[in-house]
Amino acid sequence: MAEEARIASFAERKGRRYMAYLLEQYQKAHSDEDPALVEPHLVARWAIQKGIYNRPPIDPEERLRRELSRYLKTEYITDPQGRHVRKHHAVIYSVQTPDGMKRRSKWWELFTTHAKEIQAALQLRRRMALADVVQLNIDFDSYNENNVLGETLEPMDFNFNEDLKEKRLPTTYPEGPEDDELEEEI
Repeated sequence: MAEEARIASFAERKGRRYMAYLLEQYQKAHSDEDPALVEPHLVARWAIQKGIYNRPPIDPEERLRRELSRYLKTEYITDPQGRHVRKHHAVIYSVQTPDGMKRRSKWWELFTTHAKEIQAALQLRRRMALADVVQLNIDFDSYNENNVLGETLEPMDFNFNEDLKEKRLPTTYPEGPEDDELEEEI
């Protein structure tokens, strides 16, 4: 398992180094622009026009797998209570392939799946949300401690319970008395 993780980590580092290289080349070529701002659509257009980015060919099966996963992730249905919910939920697993370890997904339909699978899928999404919040907090602290403009941000509240309560409030209200009826009561 350690060897598999090492191989996957190497591929990720290689891809990240290439993206860093593209950004560095763009910034050198556009030294008159604000170095604190990155607009990916401009960098992408420039790198392709300059010929320093050529997308490697992708296996049709791999492309279709990605498209199917994207579709399953974004397919929503309306539940009997009128809520817009994801129809399918993913559980991730690892499999050994001729190209090394790969992560694969199994997608479970929300209303026709045993609790064990849905619980695993929801826990995965919860861990992903936590990872985002942890990184957000690290970025927040770093900004406050290192901002060269001497600016700081007000503390952030990471308890989402009040936000969830607010999102559950109705967005439409029954019609009430007309404005002139209210004036008569006053």
